[in-house]
Amino acid sequence: MSASLPRPARWVASAFSIMAGLCLLALVLLTVADVVSRNVQGRSILGTVEISTVLLVAVAFLGLGAAEITGKHVSVSLIEARLPRLGRLALSVLRVLLLAGVGSLLILGLSEVYLGAVQRGETTNGVLGLATAPWKLILVISFLVFFILALWRELHQFLALRAARPESGVKA
Repeated sequence: MSASLPRPARWVASAFSIMAGLCLLALVLLTVADVVSRNVQGRSILGTVEISTVLLVAVAFLGLGAAEITGKHVSVSLIEARLPRLGRLALSVLRVLLLAGVGSLLILGLSEVYLGAVQRGETTNGVLGLATAPWKLILVISFLVFFILALWRELHQFLALRAARPESGVKA
């Protein structure tokens, strides 16, 4: 299915997945360094909590698109698999509408949060005072890529269900 997804979206999702991996590596190294510092010097590294927090946000959300491409997200289709073709078509249409609606609202809301953080020069509350706008931009872009991929996949699933002959028993 990933071959039918838009190439630019697949590229961005793959790049985000690599960035998430690098953020996770940085988080592990920072945590190890902080534990060593506490045991050797008796004190933590300044700003570890702030940096860890923004890295966790990046790790969690940068992988959304890759999870959609690979289908490694949580889904339950026990009931849908037992429905007739017409029922699965109806659920597919409902999913497209819900994805479009929720996706639009979420992207608009996150965009407003991002723009507000930029206008106010928002920073974290800790010692370092890290700018939050770049991390909020990651959220906007990550969700945008995820919703594009999810809509694309669902539209293709709907078209495959619609094209399948009812008597063929195709479970698209």
